[in-house]
Amino acid sequence: MAMQTLLFVVFFIALLVQVSGGRSTTFTFKNSCSQTVWPATLTNPTAPALSNTGFELAPSASLSITIPAKWAGRVWARTLCSTDASGKFSCAVGDCGTGLVSCLGSGGAPPATLVEFTLQGDQGNDFYDISCVDGFNLPVSVAPQAGAMGYCNAIACSANINALCPSVLQEKAQDGSVVGCKSACLAFNTDQYCCRGAYGGPDACKPTDYSQLFKKACPQAYSYAYDDLTSIFTCVEADYLITFCP
Repeated sequence: MAMQTLLFVVFFIALLVQVSGGRSTTFTFKNSCSQTVWPATLTNPTAPALSNTGFELAPSASLSITIPAKWAGRVWARTLCSTDASGKFSCAVGDCGTGLVSCLGSGGAPPATLVEFTLQGDQGNDFYDISCVDGFNLPVSVAPQAGAMGYCNAIACSANINALCPSVLQEKAQDGSVVGCKSACLAFNTDQYCCRGAYGGPDACKPTDYSQLFKKACPQAYSYAYDDLTSIFTCVEADYLITFCP
């Protein structure tokens, strides 16, 4: 009887997973920076929306949110944020333009270090990466947590690229401090740097001196649009710890 009960429970759980289309995932955000950051999320158009699209995270604080099955999108951290006398919220870096802490489906203004996910994609795999294609504002890491199946890599862009950033790419705050490092595409808006037009493909768009600066600092992160070979990672049935300033 006990064996029959166990088999029924296993079957029922499997049926629930099949009906729901997959398992939910937990993202735990941790702020190891010395200053407060405001993480944000943007869901891809065809993926299930998240209820939490932006929040405040004090130094040393962490927050976990539940991500629905087959979610795809990006997360990033906004910095130097404040609320003015009228109640409008804005950030010097990564702002999503809503006037609120929540981004409500709007992306962040570059330069910003992105973490990108496609959960339960091809053959059930999670795909994840760190991207500096739109530039850099904060170091970040992604670590699959206990329960992950298969060989799952923890990845990081731990270098402070702002300190290495050439003057032509620097994003500065009002006080003159460097708060972000633009990509060459963002800074110069040319076909070559943006991998478009005659450069619109992996055979035509190659690394440049600027993209190689990002790649040398963060070898596991995307440095330009076609930097796939060393920049995309996979895992199965994992939760993820996303740490800012690891």
